[in-house]
Amino acid sequence: MRKLLIMLILLLIFLASVGIGYFYLNTRNDQRNSSKINENIIQNEIEYISTEQTDEIVSPNSELIKTIYYNKCGHTMTEEENISDDLVNLNEEQIKEKYEDWEINYFSNKKISIYQEKDEFCPEHYIIGTSEGLVNIYKLDENGEDELYETTNIFLNYLPEADQEKIREGIEVLGIKNLNSILENYD
Repeated sequence: MRKLLIMLILLLIFLASVGIGYFYLNTRNDQRNSSKINENIIQNEIEYISTEQTDEIVSPNSELIKTIYYNKCGHTMTEEENISDDLVNLNEEQIKEKYEDWEINYFSNKKISIYQEKDEFCPEHYIIGTSEGLVNIYKLDENGEDELYETTNIFLNYLPEADQEKIREGIEVLGIKNLNSILENYD
């Protein structure tokens, strides 16, 4: 009988362990499911802010290329410069607003090329002439009118007769390099 009693106690302990284990596992599963539901609710409530940049913007090392076509003389001048600080981090639309009189030919974060036409003469037109016995340099303004640019210390009467005649008539020169080259011949 004693053996039967021990077996019965062991059976009860076993059944109690199974019951407690079952209850414990069920409670843990309910907690997990409830935690997952709360996580889903929290994730659905989070507002996502995109930090992706879709517009191309100007970088600090960009290059600005300005091309101007002058209708009155037919010349084109191109100027390349580093980007100014006020243009850094602007997109193409913002550059269009800043340069509203210009046409954007090319835009990237490294290089911007803009174009403009002007109904005037380019600033590279010079005339070598004379006044009061000295050789003078005149520059054509945007309307084609000559204005005194520089008076040299070259006396006209010390030059050969052929050169004196050319200077009296006015020698048209295009570009400062050509102007300096001609003046060097007269020194």
